[in-house]
Amino acid sequence: MNSAERLKNLRERYHLSQNDVAKLLKVSPALISSYERGERTPSPQKLSSLADIYHTTTDYLLCRSNTYDDTLLIAVDGLTAKQIKLLRELVETMRDFC
Repeated sequence: MNSAERLKNLRERYHLSQNDVAKLLKVSPALISSYERGERTPSPQKLSSLADIYHTTTDYLLCRSNTYDDTLLIAVDGLTAKQIKLLRELVETMRDFC
């Protein structure tokens, strides 16, 4: 799996649309699409932000590692998009208190 495929796979795993990710990164959905097609490569800043969004490492996104840190991931399989959004908001709230 290459970096573009990993980005698409993780986005789908978290039940996010390209538009959702674009809003989080403050970019256009077309740019997210180009990342996922391998036409463009995220800047270091955007790559770091994508790793945060997907709760993984930049090494995993860059295919420098074939595993992501399980301590950073929360299994979301079976959750609705609304449940995932609430979970994400809870995590962000917890970060604000630390």
